[in-house]
Amino acid sequence: MISSGDIVEAFQRCGVRPGDVLMLHADAMVLAQLPTMPPEARFDLLFDVLDAVLGPDGTLVMPTFTYSFTKGDPFEAATTPSAVGLLTEAFRTRPGVRRSRDPIFSVAARGRLADRFAQAATDDCFGPGSAFALLAEQDAWLGCLGCSLDRVTFTHYVEQTAGVDYRSFKTFTGVRIEDGVEAPTSIRYFVRDLERATAIDLSRLKAALTETGRLATAAVGRVGLSAVRCSDFETTAATLLAHNPSGLIQEGQIETAAP
Repeated sequence: MISSGDIVEAFQRCGVRPGDVLMLHADAMVLAQLPTMPPEARFDLLFDVLDAVLGPDGTLVMPTFTYSFTKGDPFEAATTPSAVGLLTEAFRTRPGVRRSRDPIFSVAARGRLADRFAQAATDDCFGPGSAFALLAEQDAWLGCLGCSLDRVTFTHYVEQTAGVDYRSFKTFTGVRIEDGVEAPTSIRYFVRDLERATAIDLSRLKAALTETGRLATAAVGRVGLSAVRCSDFETTAATLLAHNPSGLIQEGQIETAAP
């Protein structure tokens, strides 16, 4: 069993401090290590812990992605459920949480910069003015609690900024609902080439970040917490891509046999 203090200590050991911006990817399995309590109470405990870590001037951001827009479903920030886990949906519906209007890669945020994330641009998922550009601007922490670094969606912002050749732009159109009013909308998404092994694989990036001391880690019971600043993530990834243009995907992890 773990306590709320164990979670606080893990984030502090990784360097997260009051006033910071934290984009958290998390697996609800970490909460199974808490003493027996109702599921909602487990969620409340975790979010209260994160409030304690970040303080009143900090900002917690979590993914609330809804890929259904790419299949023609309408998107409404106030009601469309997050498709990336119970924990993110629980956060989306908490008091004081604001959600961005990106119909594919929306994020939910609470804290000092919540309004700025909610007002992020919606014409390009990972372009200038997007929620991910704001993470870079704020040099936010990218945290993974009980999950792999491969879950870090900020990777796509880095790929788009670098102009990788295994992704290309595609525009999706559909309906966005705001205040009960339907309106046509379109958004540009840097989609991956399905003919290549383009699934994210950050094993080389993780090794480089670890070697240079830029990836902080701590144990939370049986699971781990890892955290890295956006600037360190982006700089290290850019260096990797300069030497291996496929270094962030499965294709780039295949060692070339010596002649």
